[in-house]
Formats: sequence, C-alpha cells, structure tokens
Amino acid sequence: MLLFGRRPSEYLGYLDSSNAGCVSGWVWDRSRPRQRVVVDVYAAGTRLGSARADLFRADLLASSIGDGRYGFSFAMPPGEFPNETIAAKVAGGDFWLVDDAVRQHDAAFSAGLMNSARRGLPLLRPGLSRRSVDDSDIEIAAQLQRMWRDGARADTGPTNPGSMWGFIVSERHRQLADLLNRSDPRALAICLVDLQKLPESEGLTQGRRAYRDFLAASPQGRRAAVAPFHDMLASLAQFLGLERAECAEQDYAGATLAVDQELLASRIETALGHPLAPPTVFDGLYGLAIGDRVLHARDIQALYAALRAIEASGKTQPAICEIGAGFGKAAHYAWLRGVRRYTIVDLPTVCAMQYFYLRKTLPGVRVEFRAPSEKPSEADGIALFFAPRPRESVWLRGDIVLNCDSFPEMGDEICANYFALIPQWAPLLLSINQEANRVVSGERDRQTVVSALLPKYGFVRRYRFRSWIRPGFVEELWSSPAQTVSPS
Repeated sequence: MLLFGRRPSEYLGYLDSSNAGCVSGWVWDRSRPRQRVVVDVYAAGTRLGSARADLFRADLLASSIGDGRYGFSFAMPPGEFPNETIAAKVAGGDFWLVDDAVRQHDAAFSAGLMNSARRGLPLLRPGLSRRSVDDSDIEIAAQLQRMWRDGARADTGPTNPGSMWGFIVSERHRQLADLLNRSDPRALAICLVDLQKLPESEGLTQGRRAYRDFLAASPQGRRAAVAPFHDMLASLAQFLGLERAECAEQDYAGATLAVDQELLASRIETALGHPLAPPTVFDGLYGLAIGDRVLHARDIQALYAALRAIEASGKTQPAICEIGAGFGKAAHYAWLRGVRRYTIVDLPTVCAMQYFYLRKTLPGVRVEFRAPSEKPSEADGIALFFAPRPRESVWLRGDIVLNCDSFPEMGDEICANYFALIPQWAPLLLSINQEANRVVSGERDRQTVVSALLPKYGFVRRYRFRSWIRPGFVEELWSSPAQTVSPS
C-alpha cells in the first residue's frame, strides 16, 4: 500500500506505423488515464522530435483503453529514415513503445533475433568483400596440390557416396576435388578465393545461392540479411559483460541492439585485445562492414566457441581438438587468444579449405596435414587430420574436444565412432549444437541429439544451457570416460 509518494507509471503503447513520412501509434499511463503522454521519436538512435499522444482513436475506446484519446502522429523531417531504425519512447522516461508485430514481420528484421528491436536498429551497413587472386594464393594452392597428391593422405576419410559426408563431397565439392587433383595452382587459387560464391561453402559459411540472393536484394533486403549478424554481435557484447542483457520481466528493452555496428565491434575489440573481423580471404562474402573488413555470422559464432572452449578447459592455453570446423574460424580466434596447439578433424576437401583460410589469416603460423596414424607434434601450430574411417585409431592429444553445429548432421553411426575415440583424445567435450532431431530421409533416419547419445558411451554432463549467440542451440560440457590405452 502506498501511503506516501507518487504511484509508479504503468505505460502501455504501440508504434503502429511509419509509412508515407508519418510515424503513428498510441500510448497511455494506466495509473493516470486522464494524463496525456509526450512521445519522443527516434531513427537509428537519433531523436527526431516529439508528439503529444492525445488524438482520439475509436479502436482504443472500443478496447476499453480509457477515453481513447491516446493516439499520436509525427511528421518525419526530410531525409531517409529506414523503417527498421524507427522507434519511440515516452519523453523523460525509459518506456519504449512496442513495435507493431505486422510491420516488423514485413520488414523481416525481428524474426529470430535474440534481442528485442524496441529501441530500433541502427542503420546497418552491409559489406561485400572484394578480392582478386594474388601470388600468395597461387603459392598456397601449389602447396595444397603437392600435399594432395600424397596418396596415403588424400584417400583418408569416409568416401562412401551413400553417407552424409560422401554426399557432400560428391555433390558440393566436385569442382574443388577435381582442382586439387590437377597441377594448375592458379585455377585452384581462383576457386579458393571464390569459395563464397560456390556450392563448396554451403553449410560452412555462405554458398552460391546466398551470394546470388544478396546481390539481387534491395538495400532494405541486404540490411535484413545482416540484421541477425548484428543481433549476434549484440549478444556477444552481453556475454562478455560489456552490455546489460535485456529483461522483459522488468520491462528493460536492451540498448545493445541499437548501438552502431562499428562502435559495438570497437568495444568488443578493446575488451579482447585483438581484431574482431578476420582479414579478407574471399571474394563475394557478405556481412557487416567493419572498417575495410566484412564480419560474418560464422565469425561471431566461431569467436564465441573459441572463448567457451578455452574457459571450459580450465587452462589459459589449452590444446584444443575440433571435430568439423568449417573454414577453421574457431582455430583462427583461438590462436589470437593465445592457444598454440590446435587440431582439426574434418573431411579431406574441407581440410583443404581450412588450410587455405588459416594460411591467409594467420601468416607465419605452421599449418599442416597429418595422417591419423602419425603421432601428434609437440610444436606450436595447427594440425589438420582427415576424418578417420570407422574404428580407425587416431593419434590425438588435447585438453578439450570441441564440436559446433555438425554432430547432429553426422548421424548416430558416425557420432558413435567419434564418441568411442574422444576418450583417447581429451578429458572434456564441449558441444554447441541444435536438438531439432529432424527427419533426414525417413522416420528412422533422423538427426542426432547429442545429449541423448553421449551417456551411452560413458560421458557425464557437467553443465547445460542455451547458447548466448545462436537461437535454438544448446551448449553442453561433458566429461569423457576414463582415458584408454594409446593406439600403438
């Protein structure tokens, strides 16, 4: 019971429309229904002006919202103000009006975001990398072809066309595989630089279809394409403790999503002490423009994975083994964080892409292919192992095994093979994966749910929570069973 003091405000309001040069909506204070509220209108974080919410609206009266005189209309000043950047709040207060769901859906900015857009998005600046082949690319391609011709290594790994991996190689990686087997390093270098425009990068970063869709999109469509990337960037800042997380229970609409992309990136870089966006390796990669570089969602996800693997290991410089590493982006960020022994286990053709990417982003770092039967090197560097055949022993030693976004697609049989090997490699397994259990080719052929399968192989879960970065993904740390005898 309030004996003294003023009763707190209880605002309710919506931003209904921002079309034809006019922003309209309504807001009222349920604790003071006779009071008229002043609304401040913003675009990309900049206040444009104010409007008094005192216009009569029959729909409000019909909904028993006071006397219905809570509408407002604000004439936009001259200039270009993209719809998704517009927001409104009660003047002198902290209540941001809820954006109309239909308008948000049509703009395609809110779907799937982890942060609310009540404060409006900044004016996002999509970037598209531009790069042509240089002498360094050709030199790396020549080295790749020489190593690929080592038959003892090139034929290692699952090649069954009926398997998921065999299908990927035969359907998506045919051009790359053909060029690896030839003696034309320039042609291979052109393919490697153009990977983001080819089927080879589908499922890893972008792919031909996404590249073409981005080129064909309107400016609004391009901003919509990178809005989820900015959302991940905001969530990363919150994970690092640089920004406050939102709290709907306290009606706190987080400010992070409304921060300009380069300012947000700068804050993260200052906290981490190294660049956020990687060097430009590919031509045609789209993402957030950060200076003269392009930041893709996969970069943000990989940085988060590297940070989590290091922390979960309990060591400042752990030896990390990653199964299914995409382009090797987590290895890139782990190296920037001080990790000096990193191992990747992946498809042979994907290892070839990783070799190119890591040689370009980490010049001077030792990156090499290793056969499963070779003993691990104690020297600093990044080792690329071709994925083993079932029941094949692999010489690996590390402090933690990492898997992001690939175990579910491998299927139970291939996962089981890995789960039998991991105890030989490291005492810990960090899994960041979805649990959709989606049907692949039939009801009996479904995606793997990692948490359902690992206990069958003696793994014990240490923690489980949702990923800070990706909606629908679950992060789990597992202790592997007792270490087994090293392969001889």
